Amino acid sequence: MMKSILPLISVIVPNYNHEKYLKERLDSIFNQTYPNFEVIVLDDCSTDNSRYILNQYSQHPKASHCVFNEINAGNTFVQWNRGIALARGEFIWIAESDDFCDYNFLEEVSKPLIENDKVVLSYCQSNRVDGKGTVTGNWLNQTSDLDRDLFLRDFVFDGNEFIEKFLIYRNVIPNAAAVIFRKNGLIKNSHLDLNPLLKYNGDWLFYLKIIANNKVAFIEKPLNNFRFHSHSVITSGFDSKPLEFKIEVNICFRECCAYFFKKMNLINFKRIAKINNQFLMEYKYKLGLFYINNNDKVKGVFLMISITDFLVVNFIKRIFK
Repeated sequence: MMKSILPLISVIVPNYNHEKYLKERLDSIFNQTYPNFEVIVLDDCSTDNSRYILNQYSQHPKASHCVFNEINAGNTFVQWNRGIALARGEFIWIAESDDFCDYNFLEEVSKPLIENDKVVLSYCQSNRVDGKGTVTGNWLNQTSDLDRDLFLRDFVFDGNEFIEKFLIYRNVIPNAAAVIFRKNGLIKNSHLDLNPLLKYNGDWLFYLKIIANNKVAFIEKPLNNFRFHSHSVITSGFDSKPLEFKIEVNICFRECCAYFFKKMNLINFKRIAKINNQFLMEYKYKLGLFYINNNDKVKGVFLMISITDFLVVNFIKRIFK
C-alpha cells in the first residue's frame, strides 16, 4: 500500500460576509497550476449568503475542511490560528476571501521556499483593485522612498536587514494574500498576538517575528490582487476609529516590537531598536498632546514626563538645525 502524500501547501480562507467576492476568490484558488495543496475554509458567522457558496466548494477534492463558527470571533487572527492548527502542509497561504490571484500564484511564490530552506516567508507584488476588480495601481509607493530600485526585481534578503531597512518603518507587505510562509517557522516567538489593540496590524508584527534571524523572498510580478472596497477592514475599520485609539494601537505595536527585538538578540538590534524607539516616543508625545488638549491634563503631563529625554533631544535638534 502506497504511503499518502501530504499537501505541501495549506491554503487558509478566512471569510466573513464576502459573498460578493467568494466565487472569484475560490475559483482563483482551486484552479492553481501548482497541484499539491489543500484548502481550509473558515467562516466567522457570516450573515450573507456565504454559507451556501462555501458548502458548494467544500465538495471539491482539495477542500480538506469547511468550518462554520457558532460564535463570531471578531478577530481575523483568531481564524488564522484555527486554520494553521488544521493545516497539514509545510507552507501556509492565508488567502483573504475578498481578494483574488493569478492561477500561477502558488507555483511562482512557493519557489523560493522550495529552493532555499533558509527562506521562511515569500511574497509577491500586489495589484490594488477596486470593488469591481479593476486594477487601480500597485504597492510600489509603499517602498519607493525607502528603496527606489530593489522592489523592481526578484530578491532573497536577510530578514534582520529587511526589518532594519523596511519593516521597522512601515508594513511593506500590505496584504496577507500575497504571502506564503513556512509552517515550521512558527516558533514560539512568531505566534499571532491576539491583543485587541493589534487587531489592525497584527500581521505586520507577525512578519517581523517570523523573518527575524531568517530570510525573506520577494517576487516582483503582481500575482496577487488586493481589493479595496467599502466593507474591507482597511477602509471601514481602522480609518473610522478615533484618533486616540489609533495612537494607542501604534504605541502597543511599537512596544511589542521593542520587547521582541530585545528577546531575540538580533545582530543589528541596536540600530533597529533606535528606530523603533523614535517612533514609540513620537506616538507617546502625540498621545500626551491629545490628552492635554482634551481636558485630561493628568494623563498628558504624565506621558510628557515619561518622554522628557525625547523632548529635550528633539528641542535641541530644532534649535541647531
